[in-house]
Amino acid sequence: MYTSILDHFKVEGNRLLFDGVDLLSIVEKYGTPIFIFSESRLKENAKFIQESFRKEYRETYIHYALKANSILSILKIFKDEGLKCEVSSTGELYKAIKAGFNPEDIIYNSPGKRVEDLYYAVKSRINCINVDSFYEMMLLNNIASELNLKVGISLRVVPEVMTPTLKTGISRSKFGFEIGELFKAYRLALELKNIDIKGIHAHIGSQISDLTSWENSSRTIVDIVNQLYNDLKIELDHINLGGGIPVDYTKTLVEEDNELPAYYKVKFDIHDIARTISTNLRRLKYDVKLYIEPGRSLVADACILLTRIVNFKERSSGEKWLIVDAGFNILPSARILRWYYPILNVSRIDEKHDTSFRIGGPLCDAEDVYHDVEGEENGFQKLPR
Repeated sequence: MYTSILDHFKVEGNRLLFDGVDLLSIVEKYGTPIFIFSESRLKENAKFIQESFRKEYRETYIHYALKANSILSILKIFKDEGLKCEVSSTGELYKAIKAGFNPEDIIYNSPGKRVEDLYYAVKSRINCINVDSFYEMMLLNNIASELNLKVGISLRVVPEVMTPTLKTGISRSKFGFEIGELFKAYRLALELKNIDIKGIHAHIGSQISDLTSWENSSRTIVDIVNQLYNDLKIELDHINLGGGIPVDYTKTLVEEDNELPAYYKVKFDIHDIARTISTNLRRLKYDVKLYIEPGRSLVADACILLTRIVNFKERSSGEKWLIVDAGFNILPSARILRWYYPILNVSRIDEKHDTSFRIGGPLCDAEDVYHDVEGEENGFQKLPR
């Protein structure tokens, strides 16, 4: 049974426990800032995502995106739970193999793979390299020829799908082939002796919080795959629709967060995404495997950041500031990507969080601040007085 992350928390004596461990005791032992992970939650997430997709499309293979978190102990947990993985650098590939992943369970994705990266990937005999350009395809073929090997590839395409957040699936982005040049790329791949065509890849963004984007992306890719079969007689091994499964950051322990605007909450779950994709896959002219590359959705709600207040001030305007010891050097997405993170007082968790504060990190940078879901101009978080 899939539980809420809230089931992993418990309040005892006005202190917060996470998976039965008193968080203040961790602070006393290790200091702050510090990230804490729930092993049981990681396992729940891996099981839930696999079951959700395979219920709708049996031949689904979940490839954990190491960019989300590449700590070896986490990689070993996901490997033991039956996940495969997606890497985007030689360092990540090295860690995946060190964690015990079979090279056949690894795909490599990056718009900027260096020559040495490609050599390492080919020598490692991984399952597939997602190719981003004609230049990279020719380079990869030459490297494979030099090593007397054949390398599996998937071509990354931008399906011209707009998303509410990061836009990686449009031609104005730096990624992949445009649809208009894709068939020329597959024709070239057919001619290259050391290239083994395995699939097609698309990744349209992160935190994709509308089902329409999933529908448009999967429909476009299915249309392309059917046309490849009709025109070039290419039968692909897999369709890779990337990641972007959203996380609802508004699910917290305090009632005040129920006041957050409805637009910020995720209004569907993974089952809905899987169902939307599988509906389009049923239009395929032959059977293929489905690859999905979740990252954030596997680890985000299994982790908390503990930080402590190191300074306080109140402006003449009445605005109250708390300075904490974790800045955007520790949690960069709070600033760079404007993600909203609920902030709670662990040592006074049972008290009402009803006083507005602005919260900043310790860096000598004016932008090192945390903001509210309504934006930086408001910027207030509610904590005990």
